[in-house]
Amino acid sequence: MFVGPEEINNLTDGFRIFTREKVDTPTYLPTASLRDRIAGDKLTISIAGAARNAGTADATAGSGAWFGHGLQNISLRLPDDTAQSASNAEVIAALESVRQSGNQTELTLESSSNKIINALKTNLPKWENRGWIGVPERQPLQALVAALRGKTAPTTLAVVNMSEGLMEATQLARAGTEKPNTDPVDLRIPALTHLRGAKLSTLTQAAAYRGIKELRKRTTRKTTEENVELTQVAVKELYKQNPTPASIWKSIRNRDVSRLIRNFLWKTLHGAHRIGKFWLHIPEMDERATCQHCRVLETMEHILVACSHPGQAEVWALAKEFWALKHLSWPQVSLGSILGAGLATFKDADGKALPHAARLYRILMSESMYLIWKIRCEVVIAEAGVPKSVTEIHNRWVAMMNERLDIDRTLTNHVRFGKVYSLAPSLVIGTWVGTLMNEDKLPERWLSEPEVLVGIAPIRSLRPPSPPVGRRGRNR
Repeated sequence: MFVGPEEINNLTDGFRIFTREKVDTPTYLPTASLRDRIAGDKLTISIAGAARNAGTADATAGSGAWFGHGLQNISLRLPDDTAQSASNAEVIAALESVRQSGNQTELTLESSSNKIINALKTNLPKWENRGWIGVPERQPLQALVAALRGKTAPTTLAVVNMSEGLMEATQLARAGTEKPNTDPVDLRIPALTHLRGAKLSTLTQAAAYRGIKELRKRTTRKTTEENVELTQVAVKELYKQNPTPASIWKSIRNRDVSRLIRNFLWKTLHGAHRIGKFWLHIPEMDERATCQHCRVLETMEHILVACSHPGQAEVWALAKEFWALKHLSWPQVSLGSILGAGLATFKDADGKALPHAARLYRILMSESMYLIWKIRCEVVIAEAGVPKSVTEIHNRWVAMMNERLDIDRTLTNHVRFGKVYSLAPSLVIGTWVGTLMNEDKLPERWLSEPEVLVGIAPIRSLRPPSPPVGRRGRNR
């Protein structure tokens, strides 16, 4: 698959392509050993990117470019302020290759990925029309586009199968991830090749608003930082991974979590709920800042995992009992583990991932947490502190889980909900199998059967049954 120079130089309608003589950009001349390999001012370079511990705070990424045996090949470790991903590293490998080969060398870049081709051939016009608003990892791509436009010789991008050059470039990229120190990467863009702003004819109100937010200086909130750090510590302790703040924010938007609970988690991470300290600054409302049962300052951690008022302890006991129907080890419940439930990972004895267990855990933690919050709000606001009975808490939890099971079973209807919103039957079965009531008596296709319930039964009322009703009314 090839993208020729004429396609690169005509990617955007209405923008002028600048040559090296017309811009203030440095000339990157090839070294003597590299010049010996150039036949007729033509050069082929293999590029690759690699990442170690991708998606975590410990991630490191490396770029590799293979010019040939005995030549000055490129092996870089990306700077810490650059996104540590394999795709980003490959873009930087392409950028350094363009610069090192010289502006007057006809260049061919070989890669095993079509990311750069898709970016330049398909997405670049749209991105530049919108002023690159909302494009992740855009700075290396912008620098690459500017470097390509600054060349006087054409550049060809090719996606090829694994070859000697690509294997060598991959090894260089992996070696870059293991380097103890980062390498400097110049991502500055010459002014004349840096397209600024967005086209008004293509700009939408949503894109303009997002662009304004990107221009604003972001302020950090102490409570938010503390909650994110608390979540990082819990996830690292429970699942042996060190998530980035971005991955934590992304995890609370998991589709296994209902939209209402996603909003609740977002506010919890920001400490935006009206509890505790919120009421200390409102006249004649300061008594609401403390838990009326425990007589301590009310926090979300206290409500969800520490309050002795009937609610949280009973709900988590039921969640643990339900989890034991299928799995053995129940992770310790804390505010950090609740907020980081979307990042939970479970493995079997052979180290194989158990995605169905992780999904059940996300559902169980999110629904149980939100039920505790609802019970607390009802008791404090609507019922003047009168606690719920253990029977009511038990039955509400069972009803909540049965409702969630029914939602999952209903969403397996691909005809009704389509590919976007429907769930694969195998996913639903893998999530709930082993946790259902009288499961051995259920039919094989129980997804469409009525009265499929979770394996914990509600507590029936001890009130005597009503007397029979006669033809003309209730018997007396």
